[in-house]
Amino acid sequence: MVKSFRSWGVLGLIVAALPLGKAQAQLGDSPEVQRGITVVNRQRPDYDPLGVRLGGFRLNGAVEAGLGWDSNIFGRRRNVVSDGFAEERGSLNLRSDWTTHAVGVSANSVNRQYFSESRQDWNDWDVGGFGRYDFSADTSLQGQYRHYRAHLNVYNFDVQAAGIVQPVAYESDEFSVTGNTRLNRLGLIAQGVYRTFDFQDTIIRNTLTPVSQNSFNTAIGAVGGSYALAPGRNITTIVRVQDIKYTEAIASRRDSFTWEVLSGFDYDFDGVWQARIALGWRQREYNGPGIKTLQGPAVEAAVTYAPTQLTTARFRLTRTIEESIRQDSVSYQRTQVGLTVDHEYLRNVLLQGDLLYDRREYESPNQTAADGVVTLTARYLLNRNASVIASYAYRRRLESTGGFQEFDRNLLQVRLRLGI
Repeated sequence: MVKSFRSWGVLGLIVAALPLGKAQAQLGDSPEVQRGITVVNRQRPDYDPLGVRLGGFRLNGAVEAGLGWDSNIFGRRRNVVSDGFAEERGSLNLRSDWTTHAVGVSANSVNRQYFSESRQDWNDWDVGGFGRYDFSADTSLQGQYRHYRAHLNVYNFDVQAAGIVQPVAYESDEFSVTGNTRLNRLGLIAQGVYRTFDFQDTIIRNTLTPVSQNSFNTAIGAVGGSYALAPGRNITTIVRVQDIKYTEAIASRRDSFTWEVLSGFDYDFDGVWQARIALGWRQREYNGPGIKTLQGPAVEAAVTYAPTQLTTARFRLTRTIEESIRQDSVSYQRTQVGLTVDHEYLRNVLLQGDLLYDRREYESPNQTAADGVVTLTARYLLNRNASVIASYAYRRRLESTGGFQEFDRNLLQVRLRLGI
């Protein structure tokens, strides 16, 4: 799947974080039939890693390693290049196990090395921690910091449009503070986020491409409220503002201010159907007088359908405004529609199918690009500490204007996972 920075992604699920009050009603005493328990989050006592208990803390971690094959590493229609690769992943999470308050630290890493095209190698990692102070059962304040090193893939339309033929690396620091409380049926939440995006210059054919001119800092503020009609059934409203400032003076005309208002609901209908839907309006105005204001509907929707204890379907829809690294374009409106189906074939064999439609709309120049991605994944749990993961992904550029090529891409991968 395309890996892209998302300036609104930090708060994309804030509506879901609104306090919901007392525990939701259960269908029975067994956790197997609790409302909200799906194939993804169900506990499997025979196969779940136990972790390591360190006093009042619990340490969890895992490493993965495997091989894969990429049929079209540059995302081209002509002069297609394929290559095999090795990939390693690691994660470590230390979190308190206290009845009140919480602290924790975590680190994650994903690395890929291609056998022939070493310039396509990438190394993503992040590290950070959080602390939460509970004033009462309904009121808390949480602070968090995380540092990221990530990249934009070479087949990302934004990267291709910028004329870049290798991954674009960037580093990011994120600081956030979140407070929430509940007054009877009324839940309130407020959040502030400050995040930096520092892109690294890229050398292509001995020529320096100044990608760092696209570096920017963003500050986001949000306040929201929810009203509980019944346990698990809430009406929600969220208001967000965002300020973006580019670090290079030459790019100051790209500075912008965005506001959005969304209203909707977070609703558990019957334990089988659950939905979180918010609709509203978003508008972004730029510092440069020649840059057209971007505005349009804002959508955040997630629907879960659990027809049986062995199958879960999740539908998602988002519409956002994101920054571009192209010199001839500043931002674009992005619509993503996805469907994920999880199935427990056996207690230790988990299957997943994911379908994604990803569309980008640029105002100036007037261009569009749309990708379709199908991903199939199988997980075979050997025991508590070991599992084998096999996946296949097919990507197709369904639509592309402005002279950019449509293409197909196949990605095969097998990994061994060891956890504690």
